[in-house]
Amino acid sequence: MKKLSYKIRLALPVVLGLVSVLFATCKKYVDFKDVIMITGTETNKLIKFTVEGTTATYGVTATATGKVSEDVTVNFEIDSTLIAGYNAETSAKYAIPPKGSYELVGNTGIIKAGTNVSNAVSVKILSTAKFVDGRSYVIPVTIKSVTGTTSVLEASRTVYLKVARVLDFNSIDISNPNFYYPYAFAQPLNNITKYTFEIKCYINDWHPGSNQISRLSNWGPVDESLPNLLRFGEAGSKINQLQWVSAGGSAFSTTEFATKTWYTISCVFDGSTYRMYVNGKLDASFEGAPKTYQLGALEIGMSYAGYQTAQRFLGRVAEIRFWDRPLSLTEIQEGLCGVDAGANGLMGYWKMNEASGNTFFDRSGHGRDMAWPKAVTWITDINNKCAQ
Repeated sequence: MKKLSYKIRLALPVVLGLVSVLFATCKKYVDFKDVIMITGTETNKLIKFTVEGTTATYGVTATATGKVSEDVTVNFEIDSTLIAGYNAETSAKYAIPPKGSYELVGNTGIIKAGTNVSNAVSVKILSTAKFVDGRSYVIPVTIKSVTGTTSVLEASRTVYLKVARVLDFNSIDISNPNFYYPYAFAQPLNNITKYTFEIKCYINDWHPGSNQISRLSNWGPVDESLPNLLRFGEAGSKINQLQWVSAGGSAFSTTEFATKTWYTISCVFDGSTYRMYVNGKLDASFEGAPKTYQLGALEIGMSYAGYQTAQRFLGRVAEIRFWDRPLSLTEIQEGLCGVDAGANGLMGYWKMNEASGNTFFDRSGHGRDMAWPKAVTWITDINNKCAQ
């Protein structure tokens, strides 16, 4: 009997402790206060504002976490000073659109009594004429103030509307095996220890025949002693599986590429790890020892004698870029449709957007224009679109 009493005395503090925790939990629940936030920012403050054409409108509303008992007035404003803090938070390089290209129509929304969502204010894009190609724009719309006693949830006070333009572009058709050529630069880029190589491609079809290899591109020294090669269907892989071969190793994509679809491939080497991204998502990686590379020549398609037809690439190419540094994931994702020609570390930028002639101009300003010695077929159609 004494032992039983002793056990009860031992257990009593534990029971009381549990009761205290439960009481505290219940108390916190009872003390919960409704808050106001900008609608849609619960999980992500960055929201796409798709713009196709000259004028586009996005409605911004405020939401209360519970129905309000009286009318609540929410005052909105566009505050461009918030961009710097958001860039620091996300390691991004967003800019406010040029002055006069956007406006906030109305700045007040009301959450009516018995409801929890306000009427909308409108953000309008008036023109994209002064937008800089490759630059990413956001419009920060924030809650300036609210009436009544309901407070604003600070984490969701501001929405960053990313202006996602739908862009038309030109491309080159590299289906003709007579197009292929290893272009040697008069100004090679030497002593490359870190890099990012990017190329945008569109597969019309996979070529017929027993040889299923489709060679997309290769860069390196003129003698190809340290290659960086992109090809489909090699070494027993599927015909729509991409292989990246470098002097440091190789990897096959997990992505199985579809026809009639644009893909941006980004190959990044940070000095020890090779990472391949497909449309802004990490697809494959491998480790490798430090190496020194050279951008002395760029090959588009297959140039080896006797293989031009057997390993031809039936498709289009645009947006070839070379950086002397590894890009971050954010930079890769923001550059899927194009990049700022003055971006840090951009050493070669061939948009393939000239639409005529046979010169691919280097938009980076480093003078690596390519006067292609073969006939160039340009394509501009409804398939050449990119949504930022």
